Amino acid sequence: MKIENLLKEKNGVKFLQQRSLQKIVAVALFFVVGFYFISFYVDFSFKKPVSRYEFLNPARNFWHTEDLIINFQPLRDFLNQYEKNPNISIYFEFLNTGSNISVHQDAQFYPASLLKVPVAIAVAKKIERNDWRWDNKLVIMAGDKDDKFGNMYKEQTGSTWTIEELVRRSLVDSDNTAHFILVRNLELAEIEDVYDHMGLKNFLLTRGDLSAKRYSVILRTLYNASYLSEGNSQKILQLLSLSEFKEYVQSGLPDNVLFVHKIGVSKEQNVFLDSGIVYAPNRPYVLTVIVKTADESEAKDIMKTVSAQIYKYVSEYQKEL
Repeated sequence: MKIENLLKEKNGVKFLQQRSLQKIVAVALFFVVGFYFISFYVDFSFKKPVSRYEFLNPARNFWHTEDLIINFQPLRDFLNQYEKNPNISIYFEFLNTGSNISVHQDAQFYPASLLKVPVAIAVAKKIERNDWRWDNKLVIMAGDKDDKFGNMYKEQTGSTWTIEELVRRSLVDSDNTAHFILVRNLELAEIEDVYDHMGLKNFLLTRGDLSAKRYSVILRTLYNASYLSEGNSQKILQLLSLSEFKEYVQSGLPDNVLFVHKIGVSKEQNVFLDSGIVYAPNRPYVLTVIVKTADESEAKDIMKTVSAQIYKYVSEYQKEL
């Protein structure tokens, strides 16, 4: 009797296990089949986020309301004093809202070393296409050497340098020799593509002059990573943040504020330029200042005054309640 009871008990357990397994399979099939039919009627794509405010800029969710400044009239009134001088071009753009101010927005000047940034961008794009690598090496030719900016002209002709080092020297030290090595090894179409993307089509066919407003597009392109990948946009901006040239726009900023920028100097044409992104806490903005004068100290004073006033307004602004 005990053996019979034991067999019955084992058979009962086995039966219950089979029933449980059948239930699990049935439930699973129910959900799979149900999801299959529901998918005909419900769009499960995640291409567009659902929002109660579909007509509003979704980027507003990333900023505090107090950092979305649109009233720049007092700052505009201050900058209007430079309208009297046709040899000054200023462009300011508040990146959180796109609000901007231009002084002589159509006045064009030779951008000098600012042109090194589009070339660096063209290099990064060539690397993204897998035509180059950052650790590839290029040769210094005698025709590349230029002693106006940087010390690379002192290096031996025929020596080789990595592309990464050449870009670093071009942007951080504003080294002309490094820049010319990169230009020589790029295709003209590769540089043209950078300018075309930024709305400067056929720029290389012109005299090469730019206004402060037009040049600022290059910085916005890097900030938004709209041409290069996020990684390479970050790389170029990080190199620009290492610039040792602090006597222009940066002289009007607090020491602890990050300024990513490129300067340009053409003493032959008496042009001094500085263009960059000021990373004011939660309130970043683009500022480009170009001054045409034979007196560099005058250019420095103008840039310092403009920079300090803009930073003061942006950093201290509070909305009226």
